[in-house]
Amino acid sequence: MNISRTNFFKYSIIQCLKVYLLGLGVMLVFRLFFTFYFGDLHLITENLIEVLYAFFYGFRYDSMVLSYMLFPLYLLSILVSLVRSGFIFRFFQLISVLYLFIFSIIIPFILISDLSFYSYFQDHINILFFGLIEDDTAALMESIWNNYPLGIALSSFAFYAVVSLVILLKVFKKIPINRAKRKGSSFQFLAILLGTLILFVGGSRGGFGQFVLAPKYADFSRHEFINSIALNGVISLDRAVRLRLQSNSDNFNVAKKMGYSNNYQKAFSDFLGVEIAPTKEEFLLDLIKRKTPFSKAIKEEKLNVIVLVMESFGGHWIQYNSPSFNFMSGLEKHFEEDYYFKNFISSENGTIGSLVAISSNLPHIPGKRYLSESKYMQIPLDSAAHIPYLNSGYETNFVYGGKLGWRDIGKYMRFQKYHNIVGENEIITQLGLDKNKQNGTEWGLYDEYFFDFIYKQLTSTKTPQFILGLSTSNHPPFKVPDHFKAKELIIPMDLESKISREKDLFIKRFEAFQYANDSLSKFISKIKESEIGKRTLIAVTGDHNFWGFMNYDNKEMYSKYTVPFYIYVPSKIKVPNANLDKVGSHEDIMPTLYNLSLSEVEYLSFGEDLFSTGASFAMNSQIQASANGLIYKNKAYNWTEIPNAGDTIEDQGVLSELLKRYKSTLTLVDFYLEKRFRQKPVDAKSDQQ
Repeated sequence: MNISRTNFFKYSIIQCLKVYLLGLGVMLVFRLFFTFYFGDLHLITENLIEVLYAFFYGFRYDSMVLSYMLFPLYLLSILVSLVRSGFIFRFFQLISVLYLFIFSIIIPFILISDLSFYSYFQDHINILFFGLIEDDTAALMESIWNNYPLGIALSSFAFYAVVSLVILLKVFKKIPINRAKRKGSSFQFLAILLGTLILFVGGSRGGFGQFVLAPKYADFSRHEFINSIALNGVISLDRAVRLRLQSNSDNFNVAKKMGYSNNYQKAFSDFLGVEIAPTKEEFLLDLIKRKTPFSKAIKEEKLNVIVLVMESFGGHWIQYNSPSFNFMSGLEKHFEEDYYFKNFISSENGTIGSLVAISSNLPHIPGKRYLSESKYMQIPLDSAAHIPYLNSGYETNFVYGGKLGWRDIGKYMRFQKYHNIVGENEIITQLGLDKNKQNGTEWGLYDEYFFDFIYKQLTSTKTPQFILGLSTSNHPPFKVPDHFKAKELIIPMDLESKISREKDLFIKRFEAFQYANDSLSKFISKIKESEIGKRTLIAVTGDHNFWGFMNYDNKEMYSKYTVPFYIYVPSKIKVPNANLDKVGSHEDIMPTLYNLSLSEVEYLSFGEDLFSTGASFAMNSQIQASANGLIYKNKAYNWTEIPNAGDTIEDQGVLSELLKRYKSTLTLVDFYLEKRFRQKPVDAKSDQQ
């Protein structure tokens, strides 16, 4: 068969064009679903021009993905056209079908994963995605199976795969004989080659502008959701992978990224607010060591100190609690009686990140791996939350309602030199629970058993106790014990107007929330009413908010990340005139507790005592705040009414102190960790404790 190279090439280009258009159609369907499933119809109609602009940007991002996917076939088609062999062309057709079939599975799978990720985190795939992969995979799959129609979804996806294969076989059918016999000139071949190459370059760059279309250019609207419409899951995953690779690199220079290069004296000066240039590098950490004030009451009788991290306890939801929607289940009484900081945010947006930040007493550095999964995992930290108590004669405990093998958290805590590291199995044994009975979910024990163990630990010894605990009940699959009778939950009108999907699952989620809060409330009441309540301090926070079911508007950009910070203290150490409106985050927990519960004890910390009269700062990888305003995704905002954000500040100089504090803190944390790593790479003894 005499087939010209021009006809070979033209036919291949036509096939690529058909696949490109089909791909655009599939990705458009996903974008439409994303827009109308997650979006508020009122927001969409009021900002229709911006939504259409987001779809135009989306077309450009989708073109980038499809151009990269098709480019290898395009290059191969050039080589095949030059060879002009019917056998090789047919083999090329077969290879093309297999190659594109694989991508027709992979790309929709990524897009579906992105939708699922967004439904939980209110964001496209980001670096937290890898945390889900590294999580307890079996428990995660069981939770998904229990909460979502996974069987129907898999069947639908299998049907889609078959349809995709049939379509690809039709697109890559044999070249027509009449077309094969036509001749083509070399000039025509070169013209088509040059023209298509220009189109591919433009498609892979997202256009023909000066800069490649990066994800940051999707940030054109003041409405975060509209910006989210433009991006797709593949672009978001690529960004997350790049950040992950960067975070795994030993060459990741935090000081340089924060603008300090290797000028650590400047970073310490910015953090402390005073010039410390003459200080030698080996003495820099001494500048941030602090000492708790003298307390006669604490000297005479040490307090038990309990720090509870409650799974998915988002502070934003508390405003909706009411007699008919009572998910706080008595906990609001304690919040009113004691100290409750409502403008408090989590250090990270996932459980492991926040837990490690609290336990290490260090804010997480965005772009680096969590300490428990990094080169520092075997390094005992003298900044750790329990160390001042350990040095003061306390028995220190880490208690987790789940399995200690979860992300190797048990191993990490052993290297931190806790006296006791207790997980699900030990709690079952200590409480004499029936192992054949359902005592919890695949993620861990019901919270009542978690609190029963902590109470037993407090009352079974006269040695003062420090306990850091992580609960599990308020976690998918949202199961509660059979004996717990959930109070009826009627969604308030102002909240229902925001909840546009999965209302049955929403109620199920809040029944689990109600159960967790009921268990916590009863535990606090039990402590207060007992003799040990006179010598026990309780601090409660959440690991992160949960963001599914609704979209947050601009005025909720701060409250979106809030978690409670509640403190019960015995009457002898009550703090008068506490400013409970102060902003703060997880790195402020331990400095606050140290000053309440320890007398003349030295500690290392990068946060602030929230009962002090000094300035406070809130730091999360997404948002940072001070009394003057906040910075959200590199944009500065004024406060109008805490926790709502007002107009954007064009001049970020207004919040330069906040930005300076944030960048210097991360630089200091990295400096400290590297110093500890060099001093003692591995503490082998800690694994034997």
